[in-house]
Amino acid sequence: MNYFRRIFNFIDFTRKLILNFIFILVLILILISFFFSDFNRDEYSPVVVFAPKKINETTNLNLSFFGDELYQLSLFETISAIETASTNESVELLFMDLTYLDISFTGILEIGNALNVFKKSGKKVIAYSDFFDKKNYLLASYADSIMLNNNGMVLIDGFSSQKLFVKNLLEKLNIGVNTFISGKYKSALDTFTKDEMSDEDKLQTSFYLSEVWLAWKKIISLNRDKVLEIEIDEYINNLGNLTKKFKGDTAKLALDKGLVDTLIKRTELKKYISSLISSEKILFKDNLTNYLDHKTSNNKFAVLVASGEIIDGDYSEGTISSENFSKILKKIEQDNDIKALFLRINSPGGSGFASERIRQRLKLLNLKIPIVISMGDVAASGGYWISMNDNLILANPFTLTGSIGVWAALPNFKDSIKGIGINSEQLSTNDLGLSLIEPPNENLSVFMQSYVDGSYTKFINLVSNNRKLALEETEKIAQGRVWPGESAVKNKLVDQLGVFQDGIEILKKETGVSDFEIKYIPVSPSIFDDLFSSFRNFLSLNLNVLEMIKPLEIQKLITKKNIDISLTCLVCSELK
Repeated sequence: MNYFRRIFNFIDFTRKLILNFIFILVLILILISFFFSDFNRDEYSPVVVFAPKKINETTNLNLSFFGDELYQLSLFETISAIETASTNESVELLFMDLTYLDISFTGILEIGNALNVFKKSGKKVIAYSDFFDKKNYLLASYADSIMLNNNGMVLIDGFSSQKLFVKNLLEKLNIGVNTFISGKYKSALDTFTKDEMSDEDKLQTSFYLSEVWLAWKKIISLNRDKVLEIEIDEYINNLGNLTKKFKGDTAKLALDKGLVDTLIKRTELKKYISSLISSEKILFKDNLTNYLDHKTSNNKFAVLVASGEIIDGDYSEGTISSENFSKILKKIEQDNDIKALFLRINSPGGSGFASERIRQRLKLLNLKIPIVISMGDVAASGGYWISMNDNLILANPFTLTGSIGVWAALPNFKDSIKGIGINSEQLSTNDLGLSLIEPPNENLSVFMQSYVDGSYTKFINLVSNNRKLALEETEKIAQGRVWPGESAVKNKLVDQLGVFQDGIEILKKETGVSDFEIKYIPVSPSIFDDLFSSFRNFLSLNLNVLEMIKPLEIQKLITKKNIDISLTCLVCSELK
């Protein structure tokens, strides 16, 4: 098996090496074409067109050569470009095609704020979609006018949470799961131990779903107050009868109830938009990138995004790895041009060790420069752990945070493998019995629960000290409970509601710096680091492949056992 694995790894790394060389070549060609092209950025269109698909909400490079799934601008660049376009005298109108929009609720609020700046400059915003759901409709509500395809619909369904329970399945497979939990609302492991949601989980889930739904409706009501002809809940709860009344014409239904302002065919969009501006001709294509702000300054405000599960070790795509993230924070600390840090956290948590290491590194950085923590849609458990130094914390109405609790789980497969004819026997010098085969003995069970309880106590004390809360008050709002943004502010887990623009304003006041450049800090390694890493692995695998001609040897199996508590909020997935 090892022989075939080595061959597979050799082929895999060879492929990666070749792809990296091709990538470098393409990158060089693009840079050459950029510097020697005759492209003229001074020819602005009176219409700014914004037609996003999936918007990159990290600060990593937003490159896509073989597909167009990622939008050409990141979230923060999009915000900057819209605000820059608002100051351009040649611009009269911003048109948004939101049909394929893929973005978080936090990102919607931030782009919405930029649209409000755009409208305050006296310019108009028009939104269009073939189909509206609760996300793209929320962003569309910031527009002066909403247009819907005449064969489209507005399908809003509120917020919901659904959990699967596999207790019966595990019992049928004879797989045991021993759980160790601190916090009565910490329901992450209920899926393995229960057949339905606990009363505590039902309470917290109903609470945060209701609060974020109220926040959603509040924004819609504020933005569409003058034209909305029906309560949103009434529309959803009677959608069947309403659609029947309009003989299945969902577009006319949406128009009649004031959810949209105009029905239009996609083929008629350009002509309609042209009729709203002074110019006779427009280039009706996405041109928002023309309005990127290329301001430079010796003073930098760093913008960094921590997104994904928190893990130990070095960089891994889509995670917050302790080794890599600590290196990045240290580089920021060593850069004297950086005067402040805006840190966006979007994480359900993860490793307790990794969370504490990152928190300590942030605490050291905070001694040098001010930091504003901005919570995205989720900043819970370990995501909250790394947020709670002596820095200002922002959340938004759609943030799920808190989940101050700890859990660990030890599965065992003794009965499962016995059922298929495999027996196991373990000899040990001591009475602890760490094993994935045998269930934990009393010594291990007491150790695990005490360890989890101790970690929970540390968590509580950290929150109490850093948030200046009485220990009793902290215990009441902890217990693993998930809190939505507004309630998190009321419970003093975060300081105030706000998003990117608010965080930058706060940093301006704290530093006294008004002339600055935004510096986006990537989390992923540079292309050259990745290339050299692949090359080293390539050479290593070549040597390993050459060694395969040696006779097979008996190898010792060395297992590294490491116990870590989990600061993960499994119920804090993206709001649905």
